[in-house]
Amino acid sequence: MILNLVERPIVYVLNLVASFWGFVSFYPWYLLYGAKQRHDEVQARATVSRDPSSSYRCVEHYQNILRTPVNAVYTLDKLFRNTVSSHGSKKCLGTRELFSSENEMQANGRVFNKVVLGNYNWLSYNEVLTKVESFGCGLLALGQRTKQNVVIFADTRAEWMIAAQSCFSYNFPVVTLYATLGEEAIVYGINQAEVEVVITDGHLLPKLQTVAGQLTNIKTIIYIGDVNLSGLSVFPSHVKVLSIAEVERIGSRSQNISQSRIPPCPEDTAVIMYTSGSTGLPKGVIISHANLMATIAGMTDRVRNKSNDVYIGYLPLAHVLELSAELVMLSQGSSIGYSSPLTLADQSSKIKKGSKGDVGVLKPTLMAAVP
Repeated sequence: MILNLVERPIVYVLNLVASFWGFVSFYPWYLLYGAKQRHDEVQARATVSRDPSSSYRCVEHYQNILRTPVNAVYTLDKLFRNTVSSHGSKKCLGTRELFSSENEMQANGRVFNKVVLGNYNWLSYNEVLTKVESFGCGLLALGQRTKQNVVIFADTRAEWMIAAQSCFSYNFPVVTLYATLGEEAIVYGINQAEVEVVITDGHLLPKLQTVAGQLTNIKTIIYIGDVNLSGLSVFPSHVKVLSIAEVERIGSRSQNISQSRIPPCPEDTAVIMYTSGSTGLPKGVIISHANLMATIAGMTDRVRNKSNDVYIGYLPLAHVLELSAELVMLSQGSSIGYSSPLTLADQSSKIKKGSKGDVGVLKPTLMAAVP
């Protein structure tokens, strides 16, 4: 009984101190930093009253659906050019310099490739636009036609986005295929999309070589990165194999620059996005410029990134989350530094012990993640 009498005043004082601290720390933040406004903004309401199975819509924009992050801009090509006009000299896409790469034996007998990477080398928005225009002109010079599909079968990297922006700008629908797909799925996606041009990573060329005889329409394969072509079997004689730099050089020639660009309309197809094929053959989903612009508008309204933000891109650009997130960054003049799940952190499996992973070098302010 004596112990309880002693404890009560102490508990009372502690409760009083905790309540006071909660008051002085919470309410200034709540009032000064717009917490209530942010709370109200993220609420949603069903589009069909009393039907929880119907789609939900943000309360803030319930009557007026967001269609674009920038007034009077309704296609992806105009969105990127709008950003370049405001942030031309700013850092746009960054890639780490490769210092060394070697195979390293692990304690369990497995061999892992380990890399030592340097700082990020950056392309400005102006430089990216120059590459976008050169590559697009190059595709036209090689015979690519407006509204004719182009496959991008590559890992997430700066050249992926440059190629995609070229296709958006010249109204070539982008067909995305995961770099991890097996041979049957690759053949299925490429043939179903009836493409004549495939853009791929150099290290994926052997996979394409294996199935080349089954690709009925392919005329041009464009590879990214350094490749020893002499180490590959010969592709069929009717297939051109060019580097992305060669296509840019073709596009930058004076006689090709003059080729007229036919820009897309909002209802034109921007992307045909194939699934990962986890439940059978991959399925293509058609996404228009208007679809992606509305997605970018909604995400921008929530993320509210600024031009001084730095985003780290490491998820597959063949997935709509990563593609949309990067387009959101490019719509506001933010910078994108490229990474991969194998080089993300100092402890990542491809980073050589003692060297730094991508996050430690880039120091991003934004990144995407999946549950």
